[in-house]
Amino acid sequence: MIGKGRNIIYTSYKEIDASNVIEVVVDAMNLYRENSNECQFLLDYASGDQPIIRKEPKKTMTWIDCQAVDNVALEICDFWRGFGWGNPISLVLRGDAKNADEKSKGIAELNYCYSATGNERALQIMADFIVKCGICYTLIDINKEYEEGDSYFTRDVVDPRWAFVVRSTAYSDRRVVLGVTLNMDKENNYWVSAFTKDYRFDIKGENNNKDEKSVAKGDDYFKNSYIWQPSIVFGEKNSLGRIPLIEWYWDPKRTSVFENQISALDNINLLVSDISNGIEQNIQAIWWANNVEFEKVVVTDENGNESEMIVKPKNGDWVMTKTAREGVNPAIQPLVMDYNLDGMNKSYTEQRSLVLQKCHVPQRSETSGGSSGVAMDTAAGWADAESVASSREEIVKGCQLDEIKVVLRAIKESPDLIDSPMLSLYPNDVQPAIRRPKNFDLVSKTNAITTLLAHGFSLEDAVANVPLFADATQVIQRSGEGVAKFQETIFNNENSKTESAGQDMADQVDRSPILQL
Repeated sequence: MIGKGRNIIYTSYKEIDASNVIEVVVDAMNLYRENSNECQFLLDYASGDQPIIRKEPKKTMTWIDCQAVDNVALEICDFWRGFGWGNPISLVLRGDAKNADEKSKGIAELNYCYSATGNERALQIMADFIVKCGICYTLIDINKEYEEGDSYFTRDVVDPRWAFVVRSTAYSDRRVVLGVTLNMDKENNYWVSAFTKDYRFDIKGENNNKDEKSVAKGDDYFKNSYIWQPSIVFGEKNSLGRIPLIEWYWDPKRTSVFENQISALDNINLLVSDISNGIEQNIQAIWWANNVEFEKVVVTDENGNESEMIVKPKNGDWVMTKTAREGVNPAIQPLVMDYNLDGMNKSYTEQRSLVLQKCHVPQRSETSGGSSGVAMDTAAGWADAESVASSREEIVKGCQLDEIKVVLRAIKESPDLIDSPMLSLYPNDVQPAIRRPKNFDLVSKTNAITTLLAHGFSLEDAVANVPLFADATQVIQRSGEGVAKFQETIFNNENSKTESAGQDMADQVDRSPILQL
């Protein structure tokens, strides 16, 4: 059901092996199909496939039925893809890591490998799925076609309509015990790759229904589950020792950024359509005449017969009339409904703004975006957007760390890597750094950092607690020496002032008239 988020799939098995993998996959299919269908609906909705829902069909002037879609959903997605995912996730070394010099080199090389996989482009593809569907997947493997300058691992974005993970209720942390990707061949047979930490199983779901009319295509194929007869084709050992399919999301319910406001978005589309219908109906108004007698003319047909014909106005013609009889005032005018377009436009604007506000999309006009005033940032919604993004950021970091564990294992298992500082890295040495535009409330943030430094706080503590810089580690490395000199100058000046104040005070005490009395 749209609005509740994507299903989290569980199994009671603690371990998955050849004896139970088919059972687990088949049991998971119903929830997977529901997720897949919902993802398809949300992707279509964001692309503009948004039905105009009326309680009753139009009963008057039915030939005029404007169906206008104001795709606010796409506007919401575009903002969050840019604000939340506009910059690649970089990896930095944790501050308490041992052998920091060697591991810093490993982190730099790891960032290079990520970039070599096309991480920047892949991140935008993944972000598009996450903001629209609430979920996405990446698949990690050893780069078996390595060439000089390549990454030692591969990283592919997997469409959430064709993948899922299964978690086990046998563990308190509900850890993932199975990762599944799917594909369909030209004969409508499904091929399923199921990954455990120890094995990879290739499962074929044969289509035994020979009736072409009853074979559903595409995503509807699994609805006819009775024709899907799975069997293990073969299994092989998973050399990574970890499940290579990583689940990415940034909301615990795994919802899209506009999903909870779909009913309001439908109302906006209906309102826009009705405004358009009102304008169109006024333009194509029906003419109403009262006490008007149209001109009669005599016409002759092809046989020479004469007859009278009333000259009726046509679209764009002048209306020629004459008074029907003495004492009666003729009237002719368009038959229109008096629409309050100003009120309708105001209602549309208010509903649109409310939906954007509920989806945490700030005002982005020149008078508000990038403002340095606290009150303006709060009113425009930028502070709210930053607060929501910060909470989602922590979940994304967890997903990134799950991937790092597999990536480091793939690097260590690569036959092409002989010696590298990356081999000394452990997952807990790596910390994701998510860069996000932070150009609002600049005055307050700058003053806060300056005040902390002037009162003896370290640069590390200052930049860690004031969200101004995207990568605090780089700031510390490049600016640490200058900040230390700045603080030394401040402290020296303060000491000089204190000594001077002490001398002045001593002089004042000796000369005090009260003591002399």
